Amino acid sequence: MDPASRLLAGLLLFALAVVPWARGQEIALTSDQVKALGITTSPPLPQATGEVHGLAAEVMVPNNQLHVVSTPLPGLIESVLVAVNERVQRGQPLARMQSTALAEAQRSFLQAGTQTELARANLDRDQKLAADGLIAESRLMSTQAMHVQAVALLAERRNALKLAGMSDAAIAALQSGTAISTTITMTAPVDGVVIEQMAQAGQRLEAFTPIYRIARLDPLWLEIQVPLARAAGIREGAPVQVPSADAKGRIISVGRRVTPESQTVMLRALISVNAARLRPGQYVEVTVATAAGGTPQWRVPNAALVRHQGKPLLFVRTGQGFRAVPVALVNEGPQATLVTGDLAGAEIAVSGIPALKARLLGMGG
Repeated sequence: MDPASRLLAGLLLFALAVVPWARGQEIALTSDQVKALGITTSPPLPQATGEVHGLAAEVMVPNNQLHVVSTPLPGLIESVLVAVNERVQRGQPLARMQSTALAEAQRSFLQAGTQTELARANLDRDQKLAADGLIAESRLMSTQAMHVQAVALLAERRNALKLAGMSDAAIAALQSGTAISTTITMTAPVDGVVIEQMAQAGQRLEAFTPIYRIARLDPLWLEIQVPLARAAGIREGAPVQVPSADAKGRIISVGRRVTPESQTVMLRALISVNAARLRPGQYVEVTVATAAGGTPQWRVPNAALVRHQGKPLLFVRTGQGFRAVPVALVNEGPQATLVTGDLAGAEIAVSGIPALKARLLGMGG
């Protein structure tokens, strides 16, 4: 056979192989043939929303639930009273330190109190003298200004003691004659759990050095990285699930920026159901619901899908057998896939798929 004849024969065989596809993707089968081939059907499940499965997420503490306890003044940590993972209540002592700076702050406060009393006495005296016309008005105004300055300095020194951890009762006791102290007790600012300890007894620390991190662990955040191609349809308020912990929540923000290296978008979810089963810093897999929009979506078993010439298909039951119907993939899951297509009222083949695909390719009897 010459080359031209061989080429013509090859084209003829190829045309015969694709005849079923060319005839509108119809596969003629009788009921007995369907039964003999082990083909079963079921309707696809309509879905109001879709789901994106297997997204990586990190458990985070919401910013407004995280508190840092730090040293108000330089000093030596004398004792630490709580440890990591302990629950604490607001006002509970956490650590004690010795600080000579506290003694200096108390001395400055007492000195400012004495100056305020003296300024008050001078003001009372000059007001009486001015009323009798014995001093100039400028002197009275100078005395008033000195009194205002003394009062402001006293308030400043009082605030410095409060920042150092002294209560109003302790400051009042200091004013009444209690001895100056060098001990600072640091307390919990909120109810929560100690998630980090950054200092040990015996350490000498500078002012504003963090020593504890305290968090309220319910609810929690999830920071979810989703590929840009899978982010379509995810909106604020969309339900979120953590299957491994049976935890649930909702999307509270959708990132507007794409990470250049990974081409992902960051989603933030607030987990309010079973948040106690998660731990900050933990990595989990989550499922996020997507909006279906105006296009009907269907959930079909993965085994029902076939690919022909790179396109996904489903075999839909007809009066004469089956018809291969193209569909568009929305999201592929481990057991089922979300698709869009003309499947209203249809019955799709869910078993015996290899036999149908063989018939589609022209290999059947």
